[in-house]
Parts: sequence; structure tokens; C-alpha cells
Amino acid sequence: MLSTTPPSPLDKLPSGSRTVTKVEASQTLFVQADTTKGLYYLVDGIVDLKRVTSAGHSIMIHRARSGDTFAEASLFSDAYHCTASAFCESILVECERAAIRQLLETDNEFARLMLSRFATQIQETRRRVELLSIRSAKDRVIAAFHDGLLVDGISTFAESIGLAPETVYRTLAQLSKDKQIIKTSRGQYQLNT
Repeated sequence: MLSTTPPSPLDKLPSGSRTVTKVEASQTLFVQADTTKGLYYLVDGIVDLKRVTSAGHSIMIHRARSGDTFAEASLFSDAYHCTASAFCESILVECERAAIRQLLETDNEFARLMLSRFATQIQETRRRVELLSIRSAKDRVIAAFHDGLLVDGISTFAESIGLAPETVYRTLAQLSKDKQIIKTSRGQYQLNT
């Protein structure tokens, strides 16, 4: 049985300020521009955070996985900056904004641990931006492959690195032909060491 109590530092939140929810695949948790309620801790599953640009394009800005928090900006913003939807059936804990802010102001250890968690996520986001700046599809796919991002299928992998699925399929085929990677099964590859 999965524990629905979030890990430190979120375990310090009063139990009344945490709501455990089970969501179905494709269920929307919040929509870009909705009024914020708080941040989320993902107990189990996958949640995609996507932002719609002014041109109307949807861009995945983050894929939260089991053990991640997301919607941290909601602590200091009145509106969500993206839309969050469950990729698969997921269990999450919604943590109330007011309770977190209270602990940030009164508990130095809580604040330090939260800042450390946020800093780690910022580093991961910066790495993703670095990946997206790689112009060559081949080099981007190799870099993302080395970062372990090919875990949820080719289409999801392609979306997460900003390439069309067809481009990724062709690139993986070429890398396999060049013996840089080995196809182990459908949609599964490993480095050729």
C-alpha cells in the first residue's frame, strides 16, 4: 500500500491542509489561469504540465513523476501558469497554499528543505531548456537518451524534447543503424557500449 503522507518537508503540514486525491488518466487537475489553491505532491503516477502560448500552441513544460511536487509557483501567484492533466491513473496530495506559506514564514528547517527541493527542480528544468536548445535532432536525441528521458514511449519522448515523433523515429533508426544504440524491443533502446 502506498503511503499518502508526503515526505519531508511536506509531512510537517497539518493533516487538514492536505487532500489526497485519485485521478483518472487524462483528468485535468487545474487549467492555465485558474485561481491557485496550492501545490501538489505526486504519490504515484504521472502528471503533465502544459502551457498554451499566445499563438495557441500547447507546450509540455514539465512531466511530474511519483515523488515530485508541482505547481510550486502557485504559492506566490494568484493564477496557475499552466494546465495539469494526469497522463495515467495517479494519486496525489494537494497541499494548501496558506499552510505552506505559514510554515515558510515560521519554520526555518521547513523553508530550507523546500528551497532545496525547488532548487533541484530548477536544475532539472534548466537541463531541459539546454536540451531544447540543441539544434541537431540527432544530438538532441542522444543527449536526452543519456539523460534517461526515453521511458514512456517514443511519442511522449518526442514531445518532451520538442521534436516531432516522426523525426525521433527516423533519428533512432539512424542511431541504431550506426550502432550507437541497440533496439532491445519495440520502443526500447540501450546504448551500445
